[in-house]
Amino acid sequence: MSSAATTGLRTVLAWGTNHCGQLGDGTRGARDTPVALDAIGPGTAAVAAGSHHTLALTRDGTVLAWGANHYGQLGDGTRHDRHGPVAVPGLSGVTAVAAGGGHSVALLQDGTVRAWGANDWGQIGSGSAEDHHTPVPVSGLRDVVAIAAGGGHNLALLADGTVRSWGSNNRGQLGDGSNDERRTPVAVRDLGEVTAVSGGGYFSIALLSDGTVRAWGTNHWCQLGDGTNEERRVPVPVRDLAGVRSLDAGWHHSLAVLSDGTVRAWGNNHCGQLGLSPDHDPATPVSVPRVRGVHRVTGGYRSSLAVLAPERDGPHRCGTWGLGHGDRAPRTPGPADPDPTGGHPERRVHGLAAGWAHSVALVEHRRAP
Repeated sequence: MSSAATTGLRTVLAWGTNHCGQLGDGTRGARDTPVALDAIGPGTAAVAAGSHHTLALTRDGTVLAWGANHYGQLGDGTRHDRHGPVAVPGLSGVTAVAAGGGHSVALLQDGTVRAWGANDWGQIGSGSAEDHHTPVPVSGLRDVVAIAAGGGHNLALLADGTVRSWGSNNRGQLGDGSNDERRTPVAVRDLGEVTAVSGGGYFSIALLSDGTVRAWGTNHWCQLGDGTNEERRVPVPVRDLAGVRSLDAGWHHSLAVLSDGTVRAWGNNHCGQLGLSPDHDPATPVSVPRVRGVHRVTGGYRSSLAVLAPERDGPHRCGTWGLGHGDRAPRTPGPADPDPTGGHPERRVHGLAAGWAHSVALVEHRRAP
């Protein structure tokens, strides 16, 4: 069905651990099934999940935040956890958001970037090491078209296809050839023609215009996919991988969607987050079994999630694998149970985000105008 023939209202749903209020339902109780966040309203454009906090970008270009706020990562000027959404003051014209371990990042329409929260490694990009409880400009960034946040570092994709990075660099995750933290953005070396970026716990990955992938940073769990477990301070090619359409970095593993709708994964698999038996940690990309028709993927700490195409006239579904929230054993790849769409054909999963132990889905309710 053509999306041009429908209008859609969107609902944010969340599930998993909730000790800091990261689900946004007004409680601190964990949820094994998705709960709708009615307080946000229907105008949500995107969601992002940090370790223990969550962000929502509204269609009017403002940002809501909830969950852990120990470092000011909610941007409301306090350090108080919030169990429901609060507005991030002073932000407008936002086109994208990203959430890291204890910090948050926003891309504005004018191609500049704002950041707030933890700054012990310079991840705010302000030039200092002081935490910021409200958004501040990232120094020297212009012409940014996409952003990504890792555990303690950030990435910015520029309009010319190059990448800037800043923050923690103890494992080479900034890709500038050093292990020095950077309090303002630096260029990622030997990297161009990039179309997408993603930040993991201590590593980074980038999709190139030719459908190949580069990776850099820690490689203890083989999450760089270069066939080794050696740390890389500059980008290296991910082996045996081509035709990639989109990608995402989990905490210690990586995911890529190919043009045929299948998924490749590599890195840490101790909880089955690659869709394989937990005793197998591949050093190069492998096929995730039984998963087809994938639109996009997202990686959390111990699990992976995907937006799956509908079967015949069914709903767009959410797929999951690994050790999810409340699971006692790793889940094998397949449709999520429960499904955030509730099995309704008129609903589709528009976006997914995975934090340390919670997940967020943006579900669109499609209807005739």
